[in-house]
Amino acid sequence: METRLFKYFLAIAQTGTISKASRELHVTQPTLSRQLKELENELGTELFIRKQRQMVLTNAGLQFQTDAKQILSMLDHAKTNVQEIDNKVVGTIAIGCIESNAAELLAQTIRLYHEQYPGVKIELYDLDSTDIQERLDQGMLDLGIVLKPSETAKYHVKDLNLKDSWGLVVSKKAFLNQDEISKAEMRKIPIFVTRNNLIQTEMTTLLGIPLSELNVIGKQNLVSNSLYLAKNQTAYPLCAKGAFIGATTDLKFLLLKDASLIEQQLIWSKQRKVSEIVQRFIELLVKQDQKSN
Repeated sequence: METRLFKYFLAIAQTGTISKASRELHVTQPTLSRQLKELENELGTELFIRKQRQMVLTNAGLQFQTDAKQILSMLDHAKTNVQEIDNKVVGTIAIGCIESNAAELLAQTIRLYHEQYPGVKIELYDLDSTDIQERLDQGMLDLGIVLKPSETAKYHVKDLNLKDSWGLVVSKKAFLNQDEISKAEMRKIPIFVTRNNLIQTEMTTLLGIPLSELNVIGKQNLVSNSLYLAKNQTAYPLCAKGAFIGATTDLKFLLLKDASLIEQQLIWSKQRKVSEIVQRFIELLVKQDQKSN
């Protein structure tokens, strides 16, 4: 099975139509339709439900989408490893990062790394800790920065010196003259919390407030998903200060008084040997983290 078939399939899955995928791939629609049919015949199952204006993945298609991404990722890693043997510092590093001030540390590290190794491309993904771990397990990420505590038995772990602070993103209208919020005040307002089960379990220790005493009306994976709730004063996302970069016209960050600082970890899979370019990135990031302490 040729790799281009994987790329054709993934383009159709992403765009939802053969016409859009053909424009993106610079391949004619009849060619793309024929290649998809050949792929389905080879696999012995339909990957899409053909509707009038959209291609919808079947259950088999959803599974093949995950597998195809992993296969292409592994091939990219194999190519990188071979090129490193020839002393060509090229390749791609895929990094997942939680919404926190760790993004600033990553930005500093990427800038310095790119100056030394301009042939290496960086893929950066905003994800929560759960998604980062899943993608590391699937081989779709090389590195991840997650909240501590996280379940890390399957990963190499480097605790970061960098700390962040808990707080709420709130409507300026509702909290005109406040820069901080007390635990007593937070008990009275509707909030959204992380969907990470381990963090939820540790919330009493981290915040000094039993989760059962908070008015939790929902869960979020990324803070950006719940900002409109804060703007409309429906609910306020509980998050790291670094997840909210600067005040806007309508929103601001309130620091939670007397809460423990947020600790963070750099993790990578124990199941695969990291490439030389990833190892160099790890070393540079750790060095930058030590400087920031």
